[in-house]
Amino acid sequence: MSTPPYQDPRWQARQARWAAKAARRQARAQWHAQRQYYRSYWRGWRRPTFVGPVILLGIGVIAMLMEAGRLNPVDFWGWYAHWWPLLLIGLGGLLLLEYLLDWSRPGIGHRPAGGLVWLVILLICLGWISRNGRLVGPFAWQFNDNNDFLRWMGPEHDKDLQMNYVLTAAKPTVTINDPRGDVTLGTSTDGQLHVNAHEVVHRSSDREAQRIFGEVKPKVELSSGGAVITVPEKDGTNVDLTVQMPAASFVSVTSNHGDIVAEGLGSVQVTGNQGDVKFDDIGGNAQAHMNHGDFSARAVQGSVMVSGTGNDVALSEIEGSATIDGEFYGDIDLEEIGGAVQFHSSQTLVNIAHLAGALTLDSGDLNVSKASGPIQISAKSKDIELTQIAGDANIEDSNGDVNLVAAAPLGNVQVTDRTGDVVVTMPESASFTVTGTASSDEDVHTDFPLQVSRQGGQQTLEGTVGGGGVQLQLHAEHGDLELRKGADVTLATTPPPANAKHFHVRAGTRPKTSEE
Repeated sequence: MSTPPYQDPRWQARQARWAAKAARRQARAQWHAQRQYYRSYWRGWRRPTFVGPVILLGIGVIAMLMEAGRLNPVDFWGWYAHWWPLLLIGLGGLLLLEYLLDWSRPGIGHRPAGGLVWLVILLICLGWISRNGRLVGPFAWQFNDNNDFLRWMGPEHDKDLQMNYVLTAAKPTVTINDPRGDVTLGTSTDGQLHVNAHEVVHRSSDREAQRIFGEVKPKVELSSGGAVITVPEKDGTNVDLTVQMPAASFVSVTSNHGDIVAEGLGSVQVTGNQGDVKFDDIGGNAQAHMNHGDFSARAVQGSVMVSGTGNDVALSEIEGSATIDGEFYGDIDLEEIGGAVQFHSSQTLVNIAHLAGALTLDSGDLNVSKASGPIQISAKSKDIELTQIAGDANIEDSNGDVNLVAAAPLGNVQVTDRTGDVVVTMPESASFTVTGTASSDEDVHTDFPLQVSRQGGQQTLEGTVGGGGVQLQLHAEHGDLELRKGADVTLATTPPPANAKHFHVRAGTRPKTSEE
């Protein structure tokens, strides 16, 4: 006779396992239900905080002002670097206000504060970044670099090397590649190539440092056309180069991190990732492409071109043209440019045929003096000041004032300003025809015998002065319009002679000695 299933030990074991699983499922379901209950209970006691919306509104307003050009990012982060603790004080004040409001109404629940902890951490991190770095673009930062991280690899060891080479070419081409280190370029007294290297190595032992010295020693490859100087790249090393060569040399430098200085050479071309670039007394053309740093060039007999991104740009005594193409967020200073001037960025466009005076540009102002046209300027959120402007000029601005003082020989002038005052000063004895418009709620003033008429919501200033001639088209969409009478000034349109006190070496020439 067979045993009934309920008496089988295996069947009883399976039944016990099924019962245990069912009990665990029931307990888990009960735990989920209890957790959901408490979650709903605590959520019912929560109250929304108004600190988050206030902060979001503040960030939105700041972003809108930056996009509209009313707030300069560099100025904002400069302010933030010094005053960011005030934001923590303001945040604490808002939380205290919430606490006082909730104190008078007990039983209304609590406000969540977990997100505010991350906000405080974010504000502190942004404060550290803005204080220890500087903004060189809308999303690019350049941090203070004192090579502190190199010291993490060990104590500093240094070594000096001097190498001399004979170049056979009359106009040699010298190519230099130094990934990390300053590069100083100059002329040699004997017309040969001299390479001085200052090697800095961070290692824990002298033996290891000596081995690295051999690995980062500059490699010089000579050819019939010149030389190629290459510094091997190695972590924890820095190699500064001082290179002297014939005055007629063409030099090409590539550097990842370090300042570059060139003086007294024929032509120079530089590609730098981070570091300042300085040219002085160049006999040919000078060209640089940068990512971070300041750029300056003085006494260049050819043309100067700088592109990329950076900070300050200073050019003076340039006999050829000057071209600045890119985003440079510092001060722009130009003086005595013999050729055409071009500055192109996302916010400003400047084309000037000849600049005998100076041009300065910063985050809020553009000033040009003693310039002859054709001149084209298009800017946003800048006050434009133009004095002694001869020839044709086309000026467009928004969110800024335009003040133009014309000089003989006169040209056609067109000024359009969407938001800001337009003031144009013509010589007292000038002859011209003018058409100017402004809105009816703005002021229109003229020192010349011209008619001002109103029609609808617009005022029109028009007429002819003297025998007519050049055309003035002035438009102030939201601002005052003024046509003033000034002194008779004539601007010399020929480039000024080179300053005799500066010594220039043109490519392919040799300076005369006292015996000659």
